[in-house]
Amino acid sequence: MKTRNLENLADYLIQAQEAEQATNVHRITLLRWAAKNIAPKPQKIGGRWFWRNSEIQQLVAGEWKAK
Repeated sequence: MKTRNLENLADYLIQAQEAEQATNVHRITLLRWAAKNIAPKPQKIGGRWFWRNSEIQQLVAGEWKAK
């Protein structure tokens, strides 16, 4: 049985604060950009915003495209 290491998983959810740090953009700006399809759309879970790590990394690298 293989054990998964979170560092090797590219597609996990990160909180708004982590997305802010990765992009150097405030979460409200990320939400506005998501509404305009400039940035990935987050998921709201229990009143908190979460983004997929892989999508944020693509955004930072300039490789993210709206789906």
